Amino acid sequence: MPNETYLRLMVWLLASTLLVGAIFTSFPQLDLYASAWFFRDGFWLYELGFTRVVREIFLWFMYAFGLGVGLAFIYALLRRRPLRGLGYGVSLILLGPLLLVNTLLKDNWGRARPIDVTDFGGDSLFTPAYLFTDQCGKNCSFTSGEGGGIATLAILIGFWAWPHLQRKGRLWLGMALGLMVFIVAGLRVAMGQHFLSDTLLSILFCALVAAVLYRLFYPARAAKTPA
Repeated sequence: MPNETYLRLMVWLLASTLLVGAIFTSFPQLDLYASAWFFRDGFWLYELGFTRVVREIFLWFMYAFGLGVGLAFIYALLRRRPLRGLGYGVSLILLGPLLLVNTLLKDNWGRARPIDVTDFGGDSLFTPAYLFTDQCGKNCSFTSGEGGGIATLAILIGFWAWPHLQRKGRLWLGMALGLMVFIVAGLRVAMGQHFLSDTLLSILFCALVAAVLYRLFYPARAAKTPA
């Protein structure tokens, strides 16, 4: 990736993350409003067997993908094959969805899930995004583990497949990956398990981790000076 393109991408990701955070901290009721669209005497999509099956399929797909990347890295290491691409994938999975999203944020931030707040019949208080609280002890709402996981999966599939596709193939791949992220992240909101800000910020956080790691694994090449 040319350095200029990379810098534009980083600026776009940072600006998007700051903007989304600013919107939801300034207008926290947007989270309640988005969740209320799916609440009718309960989060009815949470009770449907079909949506639970769809969620489980994608969840196990993410687990299998992560395991497959890890095993491929070990195999390449043992056979002394090039490791940079797989090393990038393993590092992104470990540092993005596993460490940042699930360990540092999800297990320590204390934000109650939509289904547990008083606004939707629960016992916990609603708190805005970025506000550290004690309304949840573990496996909380901020941020979305599956949102970060599916974003990471989509980024890596796109990263590895992109160079091997023509323009039309890239278009179809981009749309398929975008739809997959939309379905998985959207279901978490629709089922009352995460607020909209949880999923959006989780996706952006993992995208930022991916961008930072990319430059570490693929340093910018110095421009050639004319002789």
